[in-house]
Amino acid sequence: MGMHSISWELYLKIRQAIDFLRSMECDTPLNLGFSGGKDSVVILDLAERSGIKYNAIYANTTVDPPGTISFIKKNYPQVQIMHPEKSFFRLIEEKGFPSRLRRFCCEKLKERYGIGKRSIEGMRAAESINRKDYEPEQCDTRKWMKGAKHILPILTWTEEDVWNYIRERGLPYSKYYDAPYNLSRHGCVGCPLCNYRQMQLEFKMFPGYARKVIASVGIYMNTHPNGFLARNFSDGYEAFYYYINEIPIAEFHELKKGLFGFNAKEIVQREILNQIT
Repeated sequence: MGMHSISWELYLKIRQAIDFLRSMECDTPLNLGFSGGKDSVVILDLAERSGIKYNAIYANTTVDPPGTISFIKKNYPQVQIMHPEKSFFRLIEEKGFPSRLRRFCCEKLKERYGIGKRSIEGMRAAESINRKDYEPEQCDTRKWMKGAKHILPILTWTEEDVWNYIRERGLPYSKYYDAPYNLSRHGCVGCPLCNYRQMQLEFKMFPGYARKVIASVGIYMNTHPNGFLARNFSDGYEAFYYYINEIPIAEFHELKKGLFGFNAKEIVQREILNQIT
């Protein structure tokens, strides 16, 4: 690797990551979780350079930015694409909305491929408060994960480190990081782990997904007439408005009682679906 365009500090991090991956190798190939995002592009390249045995897997969540699968097939053909039994939208039809505390989508669409396995992943401590205490080899304490381990070679890297590595190595990366999209993350569109402004931004950028979510939650409300959503909202548009605005339910009811005839469908169509009503 040419030292001219990377710092000595990053050079050391790269050496450490490669040595760490080699130290983790065992008889069976390690799992490698590939999302198509910038961090996974880096861990895949590090795994290649370390010479370890691994199986790279992309879990098709059915709600990643459009074109993700063709990007992976074209640039990273060594990644195996796994399709789910049920799409994200089908899961909403059956279970309603996911939430920060009820992330059935992660469980069903992504995490099941790591059950009982040792998986190389692109998590970084800088991404969230929860992750700053992670170890480079992190045990999964959830019972249903059956002793899975997360192997995190770029845990201490900054976002700048990631981009410097990608540029230095000339690695293909998703177009969604660049203009006109300028997304800060590449993952499920409208992920409930993001703040609501990020959710709104992503649904606005990919309105086809917003339409599908509205239709799916409408089906859920029809089949669960006594559930929270059906009791509080008159249609999928109202439920979706509530979901992407993170407002207390009492506040939502006040809006509906207001003098100006609050119309969730009209607002969602104008602000998210880019439809002129």
